[in-house]
Amino acid sequence: MTARGLFASTAEADAAQWVRRKLGTANHERRVLAISGRLFELLGSTLRLSDHDGELLRLAALTHDVGRAVSEKDHPARGAEMIVETTAIDLSPAHRRRLAFLARYHRGAVPPAHQEEHLGPTDPRGALRAVLALLRTADALDHRHLPTSQLLLSLNGRRLSVRCGVSQDLQRARRVYKRRKKYRLLESFLGHSVRVSVEMVESIAA
Repeated sequence: MTARGLFASTAEADAAQWVRRKLGTANHERRVLAISGRLFELLGSTLRLSDHDGELLRLAALTHDVGRAVSEKDHPARGAEMIVETTAIDLSPAHRRRLAFLARYHRGAVPPAHQEEHLGPTDPRGALRAVLALLRTADALDHRHLPTSQLLLSLNGRRLSVRCGVSQDLQRARRVYKRRKKYRLLESFLGHSVRVSVEMVESIAA
């Protein structure tokens, strides 16, 4: 294992433990982690992202909702503050800034470049916004209070298509998974709408 890979696995384990301690579970976060990984495999090269960016995305998937331990309504801002302050995850100052940025804007409006909180003048805003686009999409494709979906992701050129299979609550699932706003950042990078379809399936494996 490379030094970077060892750091990533250690940081991920520490992040997962921290989130479980704060929220009582990391089930949603682990599902977002899995979806993020699949999106990165499909789109990482298209978005010109590095393995380092993929590791940051994995950490962000695990920590993006930690602010729910403090405030449901303001959890993106509170989570970013918690990431800045925690000693539970060993991060460099640059990693900590960037992880805080991803938590802060995983939900809600994303401000113009150089008006974001947490980032410094040397942080690579283009790559970080592409990572954020993947995080927001992955988070939009899972829900804490709906049964786990079967997801089929495919890429045709620069057009991403997603098929969600659910075993119940079809109408609610359609309202949740077909919300456009969390896909818009990724759509701005791809130049195409993200196509999401939701259908019933007989059963979903745990």
